[in-house]
Amino acid sequence: QQQQQQQQETQQSSSGLPNGWVALQDPSSGRTYYANQNTGESSWDPPVAASPALAPQPEPTYAQPSASPTDSSQPAANQMQQPQNNGAINGTSSVSTTQKVASKYGDGFVTSASNPQLAEQYGNVGTSNPYSNANRPGTAAAAVGGQQMKKAPVSGTLDSMPTLSEDYAHLQSGLLAIVEQLHASAVGGMEKKQAMESQKAVAVFIKTLARGGIDADVANQVTTMLSALQNRDYGSASAVVTRLISNEWKDHKDWLKGMKFLVQMVSKKQL
Repeated sequence: QQQQQQQQETQQSSSGLPNGWVALQDPSSGRTYYANQNTGESSWDPPVAASPALAPQPEPTYAQPSASPTDSSQPAANQMQQPQNNGAINGTSSVSTTQKVASKYGDGFVTSASNPQLAEQYGNVGTSNPYSNANRPGTAAAAVGGQQMKKAPVSGTLDSMPTLSEDYAHLQSGLLAIVEQLHASAVGGMEKKQAMESQKAVAVFIKTLARGGIDADVANQVTTMLSALQNRDYGSASAVVTRLISNEWKDHKDWLKGMKFLVQMVSKKQL
């Protein structure tokens, strides 16, 4: 009779419980305890209904309690385990990770297109590296112009000309002498313009060479060109300039164009 009375009390206790909660009887003590069939949580105390808007309902697992609580003050942990990693469920872990990435890469919009770590993780880096020449990781090169550090401009005037070493002294004097001849023989606006471009090219070349911005191979090719002009071998001089333009244009276009005018004018005037 006492057992029937306890079962009736258990059934009565199940009414009015929050969704997913059931009242069960502990066979060893006869006490009523409460279990959540959705989350596996168990408690001696009746659960309080939570506001639906405060927490999303997890997917039901329909786990069944295997035994009643074994401790008078705390339900057994081996019956219905509470969900672990709550932070991952409610999004705190992902928010923390996003905040760290956003802090490192300077904005709150983080994608694999602007984040090398995500790009490496998901393997969608293209054939070109968008992070080359960027001042900080995650800054695409397009954001900083996609260019390397620009060189300081070199003046194209003949003032403040440096003195080259003995190895290139003849190169400096020979090119300056040709520039003087071109200015003296220039006729008409077009020739005068080309003469000015030739003078600018010689000035930039000599100053860049003095700064160490031209390697020995390129300097030797210009020496060969000068020697060919002095010997009136204009075909060889033109071939040297054409080869330099083909191979060195990217690094030395600031003086190669004017050097081409110089060879063309000397060849035309047979200087």
